Amino acid sequence: MIREYASLIVSARGGNGGLFLLSACARQTRKAFLRAMVTAEEAWRILGSLAKPIGTEQAPLGSLSGRVLAEEVRAESPFPPFSRALVDGYAVRAEDLPGLLVVCGSSEAGRPFSGTLLPKQAVRILTGAVVPEGATHVVRQEEVERSDERIRVGSPLESLNIQTRGEDAKPGDLLLTPGIRLGAGPIGLLASLGKSEALVFRRLRLAHLLSGDELAPAGESLPAGKIYDVNGPMMAALWDRGGWERMGQRWIRDLRVEMERAIEEWMPKADVLVLSGGLGPGEADLVSEALAALGCAVHFHGVEIRPGKPFLCASQGQTLVLGLPGNPGAHLALFWLFVKPLLDALSGMPFAVPWQTGRLSGDLSSGPLPRETFWPVTVASEEGSIWLHPLPWTGSASVPVLARTQGFARLPKGRGRFAAKELLAFLPIA
Repeated sequence: MIREYASLIVSARGGNGGLFLLSACARQTRKAFLRAMVTAEEAWRILGSLAKPIGTEQAPLGSLSGRVLAEEVRAESPFPPFSRALVDGYAVRAEDLPGLLVVCGSSEAGRPFSGTLLPKQAVRILTGAVVPEGATHVVRQEEVERSDERIRVGSPLESLNIQTRGEDAKPGDLLLTPGIRLGAGPIGLLASLGKSEALVFRRLRLAHLLSGDELAPAGESLPAGKIYDVNGPMMAALWDRGGWERMGQRWIRDLRVEMERAIEEWMPKADVLVLSGGLGPGEADLVSEALAALGCAVHFHGVEIRPGKPFLCASQGQTLVLGLPGNPGAHLALFWLFVKPLLDALSGMPFAVPWQTGRLSGDLSSGPLPRETFWPVTVASEEGSIWLHPLPWTGSASVPVLARTQGFARLPKGRGRFAAKELLAFLPIA
């Protein structure tokens, strides 16, 4: 059905390369568009099948933040490498207690006691320092009486206050697995193992083309009939937060030749090319026309959801092309529902949509839903439950609601009323 859809577009061309979109052809194109639609579940399945990690590279420790690990990390030696004190105090032998002990030396972090603890001896020790050979316990300094070079220790001791050699990990133990995004904790672990670099998945390269003759950049005066571009800055912020490499953004006019030229130029440079606007079954379906002319494989065009029905996925070679309708609400919803799981998986993480469940804070009525709907909500945790507060939503062109959206509640097709306290699946957005 995808080939039929593409052929309808191509067959509408005149012999001189011009495009004649007569009303009959537009109706045919719309029929093909509807046949090419998939459900949300089918779209996730297709995207998951396309999500193959893009390659790996070695990266130094100082630049690992936000990168995705591409290798197993195992302990090469016992960790910690020596038994160490967990408190400030005195290293002692249990068999000498209770009693009066002679302080024969000290063990500090980086400066261990060099001898072996003998009967009736104690070693002054600081937190993190090597426990001397022969010691069985570290007694807290506030639990002893000291006079000159002697201490008196009571009995019994409640805790060893020692972390033994190899207690955290033994040689061969698995410490980190591929597919995790590296933050402060894992990076700290790598440093503790003495690793100066790690094998990570290559940073995903993204490019963004925006079309729409009605768009104007923020900061300029707004001519009649124009609106400020929302999708460009919004998507840039989402991509920067995801740690992906932004190749650039470009605005193009609503002309098929410009769309085709820009796609052809940027596809070889990007792993994923995102197209904003220029979609739909009508006369302004610039994206489908350009992709058909360039011989791209269309995996789906249209998803039976609201918002974001015209969502498109195509590819050529190793480059994926995602077409998003121009309305900002659709952009935000599609990013969290489909684009981010795909980008994460291409970056080496599992393909997953992290659904949670929550209860509606009040009734929600919207008439029988013609398609599966993802309703913007705010999210609150109260009295041990997660509550979803539906936002007043007039459609995907509504921009003020975006600033308050904390998640999308999943509403099934065909229903029109959802009762307060009803349990619903929702996708939180961070």
